[in-house]
Amino acid sequence: MADEVGRLVGFARALRAEGLAVGPGRVVDFCRAAAMLSPEDLYWAGRLTLVSRPDEIRVYDRVFRGVVDEPPVQIRVRVEEDDVALASPIELLRTKSFAQLTEEELAEVAELMKRVRLRAPTRRTRRREPARAGVPDLRRTLRRSFRTGGEPVERAWRTRRRRQRKLVLLLDVSGSMADYSRALVLFAHAALRADTRWEAFCFGTRLTRVTRALARVDAEEALRRAAADVVDWNGGTRIGESLAALTQTGIPRGAVVVICSDGLDVGDPELLREQMGRLSRLAYRVVWLNPLKENPAYEPLARGMRAALPHVDVFVSGHNLASLEALGREL
Repeated sequence: MADEVGRLVGFARALRAEGLAVGPGRVVDFCRAAAMLSPEDLYWAGRLTLVSRPDEIRVYDRVFRGVVDEPPVQIRVRVEEDDVALASPIELLRTKSFAQLTEEELAEVAELMKRVRLRAPTRRTRRREPARAGVPDLRRTLRRSFRTGGEPVERAWRTRRRRQRKLVLLLDVSGSMADYSRALVLFAHAALRADTRWEAFCFGTRLTRVTRALARVDAEEALRRAAADVVDWNGGTRIGESLAALTQTGIPRGAVVVICSDGLDVGDPELLREQMGRLSRLAYRVVWLNPLKENPAYEPLARGMRAALPHVDVFVSGHNLASLEALGREL
């Protein structure tokens, strides 16, 4: 039985090596489905649990023919997640802290970050579009009535269009964040690919806009440009002053603002508290990623973090790739 489970897991790993997003949860579902179905249905068990997009079917078929030489015998085992979440290199990178990554691993994580899809909440715009329900569209209703002798038999409706909100990333690149700042810049570089309206800033003792530096370049060039533009990289931290500069631009208005910082601030805590209050009124939502929260015993006792926390809507760690992937569900 263990051999059969290992065989199924090996097939899933082969798919993952080909670029399919096959995580431990999907592998568990695949093994459970294979245990309940007949051996002849193994192909469809994998198609339903391991394939998420139509363009992946061709890759799936090729790997299935190359890996599954003969149908496995029918198995009846209880599959635990620990049995399949083994030493996959990708899974280890997803859960490994950014502070522990080597240069080679950081480059691999940069590629994996391209698969992370952040979707900010939507908002209603002033423009309207045709809909099945909503408010009456008198112009379209009148135009359609010409077909029925002036009788408004076929009514038309319209509703407000919805558009994704802007995402604004604020990355702390001070000395206390040295173990995480490069990975977070790579995360911002990958995130900006989703929407050209999104913005990215770095801050230490001052605020630096890096949106253009990260746009339309590869990950290595993005890091080089950001490091060249930010003159206070690995310096001190003045979060309050940086937030004051950001709110004066008006960019956070109605946006989701994600602050990536450990909250170790050398500036005036009262200024930070004041600017966080102003930011929370301007922004739709304020999310704070603090890599120190990786430690279960962590408490936000630093004066900067204490001043900011009452104005934060979501407080998570952001210390590894898995936590950044989960960020999409928090926005």
